[in-house]
Amino acid sequence: MLDKLSLNLYLFLTFLSLPFVKIIVIWRIYNAKEHPTRWREKLGKPNVARPSGKLIWLHAVGLGEVLALRGLIEELHKNEEELNFLVTSSTVLSADVFEKNNMPKTIHQFLPYDLRIFCKRFIRHWSPDFVIWSEQDIWPGMSSLVSKFGIKQVLVNGRMTKESFSRRNKIKSLHRVIYKDFEFISAQDLSSKKLYEKLGASCTLRTDGSLKPHCPPLVFEEDKLKIIKKAICNTKVWVLGSSHAEDEKIAIQTKKLLKDHNIKNLLVLIPRFPNRRKEIMKSLNNFKVRMQSKGEIPNQKTEVYVADSIGEIGLWYKASKVVFIGGTFSSVEGHNPWEAVNLDCTVIFGPRYSNFNDDFKLLERLNLASQITSSKDLFEVLSRKNCVPISKCLTKLKTKLEKDINILVKDLLFLINS
Repeated sequence: MLDKLSLNLYLFLTFLSLPFVKIIVIWRIYNAKEHPTRWREKLGKPNVARPSGKLIWLHAVGLGEVLALRGLIEELHKNEEELNFLVTSSTVLSADVFEKNNMPKTIHQFLPYDLRIFCKRFIRHWSPDFVIWSEQDIWPGMSSLVSKFGIKQVLVNGRMTKESFSRRNKIKSLHRVIYKDFEFISAQDLSSKKLYEKLGASCTLRTDGSLKPHCPPLVFEEDKLKIIKKAICNTKVWVLGSSHAEDEKIAIQTKKLLKDHNIKNLLVLIPRFPNRRKEIMKSLNNFKVRMQSKGEIPNQKTEVYVADSIGEIGLWYKASKVVFIGGTFSSVEGHNPWEAVNLDCTVIFGPRYSNFNDDFKLLERLNLASQITSSKDLFEVLSRKNCVPISKCLTKLKTKLEKDINILVKDLLFLINS
C-alpha cells in the first residue's frame, strides 16, 4: 500500500510541474543544457519514424553511460541482425558524441521529461518490444508506464554507491515498487548488488560486471590522423582525457617539469566540457598553444594542444600511447579508462577513482595502468623511454571478459524472444 502511495504521490508532484515545462525548456536551451532544434523530443515528440520489426529501447543518462551501451548493442546485433535499437539519453553532449560513434540499426532520441503525457506519447510512437535501463538512471513515471503497457524491462550495468544508496533510501518505497516489475537487475559488482537488495529490489539480482570494457574503440578519421602525425613530425604525444580543473593543474605542472628537463613532447588537453576553453587558455600562458575549435592543428612548435571539439577523443587517443584519465584528481572520481585502453594506450590515473575502482585496479595488475599522486609522479612516468606494449595483455583480458557479456546477451535474447 505504501509503495503505491509513493508512486502516486510522485506522479502527482510531477503533474504539478506541467505548466512550467515551457519555461524550463527555454531556460535550458538558453543555458545550452537542451538541444536547440531537438528539444521537442523531451516532450515525447519524435523527429523520426519507428523502424519496422522488433525494437529494443536502451536508456542511459549521460555521455559515458551511453557510450558504454555500444558493446551490448553490437553483441545483440551479432546474434540477431534483424533487431532495431532505440537509444535515449538526457544530455546534449551524449547525443553529439553518440552520433559520431553510432551503432548499426540504431536511432538516438532524448528521453522525455517524466510526466505522464510525454511518456505516453513516447511509448505509443516507439512501441518498444523490450526495455533496457543502464546504470542508475531510472525514471519512476516512465518505468511504471512501461509496466502498464506490458513491456518487459531490465536494468543492466547497475552501479550503486553508498552515497547514491543513501539518497534513494529516503524514498525506498518508491524504488521498491519500480524494481518489482523488472525481469532482473544486473549489477556491476557484489557491493552494488547488496545495495539493490537493501533498497528492496524483489526481482532477480545478478552480477555480470561492467559493460564498459566490452565497447568497440571510439571512431576516428584516418586521414586526420595522418595529417596530424605529419604536422608534428612524429613528436611524442600524451593526452589528458576528459579533463577537469584539478587534473589540468597536475598536467600543466608536469608539462613545466618536462620543459625544464628539455623533454619535448605534445600535451593534448581534452576538456570534459569544451565551454571551459577560456578558463583553460588562461592557465596556459607560458606555453605555445593551439586550439582545435579555431580550426588549428598542432605543429612541431606546439607544446599544448586544446582539443575542445566534440567527438574527437578517439582521434587523439589513437595519436598517443599514454592517456592521463581526467576526473581522477577531483570529486568526479574518474572517467572511463577503457576508451583509451581499447585504442592501445596505457593509462595513468590519480588518487580519486571510485567510479571505476575495479577497472583501474584490474588494469594496474595487468601493467596497463599506473597510479600517480602528484605532478612529480606523472613526470617520472612520462620521462621513461619506453611504454608498456599492451596488445598481448589486452587480447588475453578481452577473451576473459567476453565470457561475462556472452551470458548476459544470451539471457537478454531469451527474454526478448519469449
